[in-house]
Amino acid sequence: MGDYTLAPASTLIVGMHGSGKSTFAYRHLINTPAAARFIFDDLGRAAVRLNIRPCYTASELEASLATRWSIFNPHRMFPGDPKTAFKFFCQWVYDTSRRGPGKKLFLVDEVWQWQDGRVMPRELAMVVQTGREENIEFVCATQLPHDVNDAITGQSTELVCFRLDESKALARIRELRADTETVRNLPLGSYISYDRLDPTCQLAGKVF
Repeated sequence: MGDYTLAPASTLIVGMHGSGKSTFAYRHLINTPAAARFIFDDLGRAAVRLNIRPCYTASELEASLATRWSIFNPHRMFPGDPKTAFKFFCQWVYDTSRRGPGKKLFLVDEVWQWQDGRVMPRELAMVVQTGREENIEFVCATQLPHDVNDAITGQSTELVCFRLDESKALARIRELRADTETVRNLPLGSYISYDRLDPTCQLAGKVF
């Protein structure tokens, strides 16, 4: 792994289907200097979008570290059991990140599938709550911010909002100090980003 020393963060990306949140997430991984990038790709979409061959086995994951991109498709190692696969990958990401210096990015799309508002797998909790010590930036995207565990939202340092119009989702981002009227009226492809450590620091942009 290379000597990348940017400070870690935790990025929460929210938005309705087709709003641009996944595009933002992939571009964030591409454009951020990092020693390693990890993606849990149970639907196979990330590998296609990024045109990167996914890993299906533990040995392929190890080999992928040389490329700085490790995209894990779990269906060969864990057929019919994606939740166990997710726990395995979280543990592997954490253990792997401890082996070398530099910033690491770990992307989980639709994170609500792997936890709920009350309980989070121990392996995911370890990444979210102590990953900063291993220079891991946890990046998650969701259509349902109200179903994301408080430990994840509480650790997030950046909130990136694409358009939302569901009342529970808007209520949750209001609690995170986002301007819900602005978010509700965003055009598809546009976003507003909030620095949760300094709510006065905002950035607007678009991905398409």
